[in-house]
Amino acid sequence: MSICAFNVQLKGRKVQGMICGVLFIILSIMVYTAEISSSAVSFVMGLLACVAVIMMVAGFEEKFGRGMEFIAKYTMPIFLMHTLFAAPLRSLLLKIGIENAVLHVVFGLGISFVGPVMAAWIMKKTKWLEFFLYPNKFVKIRN
Repeated sequence: MSICAFNVQLKGRKVQGMICGVLFIILSIMVYTAEISSSAVSFVMGLLACVAVIMMVAGFEEKFGRGMEFIAKYTMPIFLMHTLFAAPLRSLLLKIGIENAVLHVVFGLGISFVGPVMAAWIMKKTKWLEFFLYPNKFVKIRN
């Protein structure tokens, strides 16, 4: 919201984004090894990570424009349903004995995007289900 409110131009900021990302990784390692647990430090680190991701994504927009348009189209379903797909997958992986953290992250991220997109496609085919994602398409406001 701040990017829009302050009209920040992000084109050509991928180098700054990468610098912020590397700085985030280095600081994360330092904070973890020093066993620092402060709300302020966590907030600043989260802010730094968000800035890095936003700048890098904006920097690579020309290259991945179509992919970004696809993800942007399904932002709301992904936001609303990612946990509904990731949490059961994690439980399933633990139940069948897969405890490798890398696999949990990779499969979790994958299902967090693919699952909601597939659900949104299905919901779009049936209008009464689509109401749960986009109610403003169906509710008429009278003045």
